[in-house]
Amino acid sequence: MKAESKKRQFILEGKIKPSFCEGCGQVTEKVFVGEWMPSDKRKDHDVLTSVPVKKGKDPKHANPEQPPPAENQYWIRCSVCNQVHLLKEWQIQIDRVLSPEELKPDNCQVYTPHGIYAKGDALYHTALGEVGVVREKQATGSGAYVIIVEFSKSGRKQLLENVRVDSGTEKNAESLTDLIKLKLRR
Repeated sequence: MKAESKKRQFILEGKIKPSFCEGCGQVTEKVFVGEWMPSDKRKDHDVLTSVPVKKGKDPKHANPEQPPPAENQYWIRCSVCNQVHLLKEWQIQIDRVLSPEELKPDNCQVYTPHGIYAKGDALYHTALGEVGVVREKQATGSGAYVIIVEFSKSGRKQLLENVRVDSGTEKNAESLTDLIKLKLRR
């Protein structure tokens, strides 16, 4: 028996992200209707798609071609216009929530206060020695950003994001211009 992929499990549970519908031209919620199954009839029995096979001494035509294995396809319905579309698994975006327990440090970005992170990013905090997932982003009063990261052991923590480092040369230049201004005022 073939092991089910996690994406397939999420699709079967109906956890599908809203996407563009070609029927109504809007980004809408999608509903799982059913799974597409390939027919077990051979193609040469199908009257509509059959092509006459020439019998000859050519060894290429001696063995009928085996069809390639079927790719997972699903019937997905638009919640606005109710049109049903047949989509391949790779075309469907799932609404997957990462759990910090299933992450490994090798699969995560290393956290630095200078970095910029998006909601849902997996991070590895070297000082804590833990992996976590960015759950929220908030702006502070000073214009800096704070990310709320859920760690596997220590829970939710607020971490700084996009912190700028001022080099010492800029401070010297600012203090030099301030001194010049003070001297000109006198």
